[in-house]
Amino acid sequence: MRSKFKWIFTLILAFSIQFSFAQEKTVTGTITDGGQPLPGVSVVVKGTTRGTQSDFDGKYAISAKAGEVLEFTYIGLKKQSKTVGAASTINVAMEEDAEVLGEVVLVGYSSETKAKSTSAVSRVDSKQIEQVPVASLDQVLQGNVAGANIKVGSGQPGQSGTILIRGRNSILGNVEPLFVIDGVPVSEDNFRGINANDIEDIQVLKDAAASALYGARGAGGVVVVTTKKGKYNGGTSIQYRALYGLSTQPEPGFEVMDSRTYLKYQRDVARVGFGATGISGTINEGGPLSDAQIEAYSLQSNTDWSKIFFQNGITNSQELNMNSGNEKTRSYTSINYFTQEGITLRSRLDRFTFRNNFDVKASEHFTYGSQITVAYSVSDFVVDRLRGSNTGGQLDNPFIVPYLGLPYMSPYAPNGEVNIYGTQLSGAFDANGNPVTAGINGFLNTPYLALNTQTLNTDQEAEFRGLGTIYGDYKFNDKFKIGSKFGVDYTNEETLQIDTPGSWRGQIATRVPTSLNKGSQFEGFFREARFNITNYFTYTQTFKEKHNLEVSAFQEYFYINSRFSGFEAYGLNPKLPGSGSGFTDGLTQEGTPPATPYVPFVSSSEEESSIFSLFGVAKYDYDGRFGIQASLRSDTSSRFAPENQSEIFYSVSGQWSLSKEKFLEGNKTISNLKLRASYGTAGNQGVGSAYNAFELLSVNQAGYNASFGYQPLNNFDENLTWEVTTQSNLGLDFGFVENRLTGSVDVYNKYTTDLFFSRPTSFASGFGSVTTNVGEMSNKGVELSLSWDIIRNSDWNLNVFFNGAYNKNTIEKLADQDFVFQGGSQAFEVGRPLGSFWLTPYLGVDPSNGAPLYLDINNNVTNVYSDADRRFVDKQSDPLYTGGFGLNVSYKNWSLNSLFAFAAEQYRTNGSYALIQDPTLTGISNQEIGMVNSWQNVGDITAYPSVNFGTRLFQNDRYLEDASFLRLRNLTFAYTFDKEMLAKTKALSGVRLYFQGQNVFTWSKWRGFD
Repeated sequence: MRSKFKWIFTLILAFSIQFSFAQEKTVTGTITDGGQPLPGVSVVVKGTTRGTQSDFDGKYAISAKAGEVLEFTYIGLKKQSKTVGAASTINVAMEEDAEVLGEVVLVGYSSETKAKSTSAVSRVDSKQIEQVPVASLDQVLQGNVAGANIKVGSGQPGQSGTILIRGRNSILGNVEPLFVIDGVPVSEDNFRGINANDIEDIQVLKDAAASALYGARGAGGVVVVTTKKGKYNGGTSIQYRALYGLSTQPEPGFEVMDSRTYLKYQRDVARVGFGATGISGTINEGGPLSDAQIEAYSLQSNTDWSKIFFQNGITNSQELNMNSGNEKTRSYTSINYFTQEGITLRSRLDRFTFRNNFDVKASEHFTYGSQITVAYSVSDFVVDRLRGSNTGGQLDNPFIVPYLGLPYMSPYAPNGEVNIYGTQLSGAFDANGNPVTAGINGFLNTPYLALNTQTLNTDQEAEFRGLGTIYGDYKFNDKFKIGSKFGVDYTNEETLQIDTPGSWRGQIATRVPTSLNKGSQFEGFFREARFNITNYFTYTQTFKEKHNLEVSAFQEYFYINSRFSGFEAYGLNPKLPGSGSGFTDGLTQEGTPPATPYVPFVSSSEEESSIFSLFGVAKYDYDGRFGIQASLRSDTSSRFAPENQSEIFYSVSGQWSLSKEKFLEGNKTISNLKLRASYGTAGNQGVGSAYNAFELLSVNQAGYNASFGYQPLNNFDENLTWEVTTQSNLGLDFGFVENRLTGSVDVYNKYTTDLFFSRPTSFASGFGSVTTNVGEMSNKGVELSLSWDIIRNSDWNLNVFFNGAYNKNTIEKLADQDFVFQGGSQAFEVGRPLGSFWLTPYLGVDPSNGAPLYLDINNNVTNVYSDADRRFVDKQSDPLYTGGFGLNVSYKNWSLNSLFAFAAEQYRTNGSYALIQDPTLTGISNQEIGMVNSWQNVGDITAYPSVNFGTRLFQNDRYLEDASFLRLRNLTFAYTFDKEMLAKTKALSGVRLYFQGQNVFTWSKWRGFD
């Protein structure tokens, strides 16, 4: 019932140090908001450039003279001014601005206060992001955003997850949200070059009021990432962070046999003989092992292969950043080195990043600036050619092999080193019961293949990434403003995969069957450049101090160019691994005529696409009480045929601040109450390659007469057009008892038409299917967010929070038919969710003969399997419920923070568990401990069928398991040193020491790796 992961635990030591410059005397104090410490408040000596900010616990320290005035400012709160007197301590209680409530949110190319926002927006700020030791920033969203479902495919450091906002809204197209970093649309599949500590906040735009403004790319929602900036008049501060962590292997959630148990199972239950050729034959072939032989072999070797393949991964981060600001300029600069090892051999990420954000108030009218990030990273992947998914069944996959490896095989060679060549035991015994040394065939059935591959071969990717934005705004007067922003996201990746001549993979890698020159080397070169230009004009006007109007017009052009080239050479000089000088000449031939040459495989492809957009938005607000917003956008995309390239998207939304109405004036219970509503459309053009895209064919590919040529990358229906998602949303924001209890609730309905789908077609076209538009799909759900300050005073603060979401996905229409099955374990049917499982129900074991029992199509019990008995089993792959909750508690300088994440009503087919319960693999791989209870005699009551029957992994629901989970995602215990004590150093203004665990525990019914 409970699958206990013995934590991937990260123990972190971090120091935050800021330097300040003293004059006369040091003034210290604590800044609070409603009794709760408030970090990030700007503190400036009026009329000077001296300034600082409050730290994690709302404390500050600044040098000032008696008589000077300190100004305290924070977005959404009233500015406070305090005159310095004889006292050295000045505490400040910030107050809510009557015109502004809460934080500023970014909505549709502009910002507005949360009080006036008509959109459903979730925000994750820097305090939740900083120092969480993940190398991909998208994982920060897990458990922090209502309606966001984040799935990560493996433990490879830096691997990005798959993010679903309010459900899956496409079958074949892109389902993930658009990511925008400082105004630049970036790939949602690669964040390893971004330092999460550079992020000020992440805002998730979920409803049409916000996402419709992104038109062609907003159907899956929009994630807007804003990086940190300096503070005008904020002075200069330097901060250093050091982080060290340790990750340990998780428990798999199942148990495999040891040597003694396995050999007895093999003899007594599986009744597999031990012939000289391996495991085939009957019990009489070679004769069964005696109890004495089993005991001897068990004492000789009883290997836990997980101890060989898994490692304790190290995380190490060193970062230096500097903030500076005066009346005219502000800047933020950071340098970071980050390295993280995975828990398997060869899994590692090394990254170096540099960021500079610079803003200038050139005059009263003109402002300009830039945001630049440069990153270089090297990823060492698990060498199984799965590139991070780690879900395949290859015999060199280190996530599977430790539990398939036969326990009576020794991992060590006679010299005591790890046995990467498999020179001891093959897993077979000869006719006399003696172990057989491994040949090539025996080797492929052992974990030595994986050890050999991980040790000798290479799978590495080096990435250079540059992300930059420059902008300029010119304000003619209080009413008119124009501006322009230009952004670039440039990525260059170089892939190196080597099967060395001395490795087992290298022995079979050559394309020449009789080759004497073994091994192969693949090098791939990928370059992608994204350019985005946005120009805008804004008009704002206030009438009679209460009527506020803002109208903006935008023009945007987005262009992406991707190029890939690569080659694979066959036959390597073992003395020159990784060098082109070691390749066997392509003209070299072997074998009898017609001889086979060592011609390398060569490939090249290029793809480009663009979107041209014109759009506008109009906002009207009356006295902060009522607000409406409308937008209209036209997108033209090159991904479709010319007649289908253009589409119009729109939205309309409004808000009503009930708490500002007279009938709620003076109400001491209701602090804030706002009703929101929105309706609009957004599009999806993410359907693979662009229209009429081609790739270059090499001589080794299927070109005509083995010649070079081009082939199309896709087979699109000429009438293919946009997917369009229409969404309605009704929301309520609330705050009670001086906003001690705050939250929001949203109800939504998303409806997608013209779904992209792969329809089978004649191979005469060169393709087996054609991409076309078929069907419709809906996502309906409810989201709830709550935050409750149970205690907040000068010493104690106790806060609990919760967010949860329910999403029901339904296929509403399929073209020409109500049911589609394309193989595998899932099928499509109108009225059911996407990802519904289509399997034969498994009922257990027939006591009379040990056969698996199934439920046939007429609901009769049978021990004969038939594909005709398949049906929907009312289980789906995407969760119905997601969310997170936690506790934040602090006492003076001590704090404890926790975050739990959960997902419920989601299912997976457990392939790994099926492998270790497959009796046809007896003698080839290890087995789950329960297999000793397999049926043997008439009348046996057991959960394990007779070993004479194999598994049917993708045909019945025996291994369809509940993958719901509750995870302690993050736990932090911290101590912040006193400002008063640090002030005596004349340099240090903040030091924080903390310990943190990530993914500490996971509770789940799932039997296997998370």
